[in-house]
Amino acid sequence: MSSDLQWSIIRNNSCFLVRSQGKTLTKEPNNVTGLNAFKYNGLVNKKVVGVDAAPSGKGVVITTRKNKAANKPGKIMNKITISRDSRRTLKTIEGVCDKNYYRMDLKDPAMRRACAILRSQKPTAGVQKKRSRRKRN
Repeated sequence: MSSDLQWSIIRNNSCFLVRSQGKTLTKEPNNVTGLNAFKYNGLVNKKVVGVDAAPSGKGVVITTRKNKAANKPGKIMNKITISRDSRRTLKTIEGVCDKNYYRMDLKDPAMRRACAILRSQKPTAGVQKKRSRRKRN
């Protein structure tokens, strides 16, 4: 079945759709932005890029789709877990999307999502209380 036909079927009727404040968003896997658009859809496109948090709590998992395993649903996704520093993580995403000519249009949203995930995994410094300068009796 073609991608266009699949998109016309699931565009308005999908269990992943979330309608909020006049926008139609989606929670489907491998959708980098969360927008309900054919360009970002992770279900119907032949080439997808997904960025999720690693199950261990540190790092990022990058998911791409293999073309050779089209009839084998268990082996169709290629997952790369990166638990190194943020610079190397972003360099890897750039290599997967841009340098391999996979999905160059999804490089920027994938990098933004990875940055947000890595930022959320950093420990936050506690806010110190300001000491008053008044003289105590």
